[in-house]
Formats: sequence, C-alpha cells, structure tokens
Amino acid sequence: MVGIKGNRRTLYSKKVIIDAFLKLLQEKNLNKITVTDICKEADINRGTFYSYYNDPFDLMRSIEEEMIEKMMRTINISGDESIKNILNDIFNLILENIELCKIIFNEKNGSHVLNTILKSVYVRTIEEQKRRFPNANETQLEYCFTYTTGGTIEVVRKWINDEMKLPAEEVIRILETMYMI
Repeated sequence: MVGIKGNRRTLYSKKVIIDAFLKLLQEKNLNKITVTDICKEADINRGTFYSYYNDPFDLMRSIEEEMIEKMMRTINISGDESIKNILNDIFNLILENIELCKIIFNEKNGSHVLNTILKSVYVRTIEEQKRRFPNANETQLEYCFTYTTGGTIEVVRKWINDEMKLPAEEVIRILETMYMI
C-alpha cells in the first residue's frame, strides 16, 4: 500500500518531504539542496524520498505543477474571462498559499509557475487585445502579450518580495491600468 496515491502513509510522507524542502528553500538556493538535506530535515530515509521523487529538482517541478494545476482549476472554475477576474483568482490563490508562493516566485529559484499560468490565458488575452487594437496584426498582438505577461510576472514578484505591503486589490488595479495603456 505504500506509494499508492491517497494512502495515508503516502500523503504523510509527501507532506513531510515537501515541508522540509520548503523550509530548506527559505535558507538556500534550490541547486544547493541535496536529497540528504531533505531527508535529514524531514526525518525520513533516502528510500522514502526516492519512492516519490528523483531529486530536489523533480520535487520542485512536482510542487510547481501542483500549483499550476490549482491555479488553472481556479481560473477555469470562474468562467469569467475578464482580466480583472483572472487576476483576482490568481491573487486569491497566491494569498491562500503565501509561504509556498514566496518560494516559488522568488527569482533565485527560477520558477516558471506564473509564466505558465499567464501563457495559459493567451487566447483570452489575445482576443481582448484584438478588440482593443483591431488594426494590429498577429505579430504585434504577440509582442503586446509578451510585454503584458512579462510586466505582470514582475509586478506579482515585486508584490510578494515586498511582503505584500499593498492590498491585492490595489495591485490588481495597477495591473489593469497597465493593460489599458
């Protein structure tokens, strides 16, 4: 039964591995964390770690994929295609998972979560831009999308790194204003 998805022991093992890993990520860069570090922190043996993950990078990828999945579910559940509501959903999920997001969106860990999320709304964003800029060609719209997503990623990263001093609603308003330019 060990290793079966949903098994209590499996869930517990994965939780202590992830908790230990996240704690270590607060202290050092991903590329400096070893399986031994994680196992010592989690008080597990290496075999338990290797039952679920290949290495710390695989563990990070797994955490990121879970976060992406949560965000995508949240965005798709809303059904509202406005940029404001998409941003609201993303910011709410970030606030619900703030400690994890501080690590995932930290520049030194090189996460691609936010970029993946924003690219997933590519079609919605391009359609909105087509309405705003009816004379723009496909290439111009793609450049506009790249500019917008890059700016959004850095604004969210700054907000998280600044310990979220501004309310999420204010950051969303700032982003909406940027989108209107």
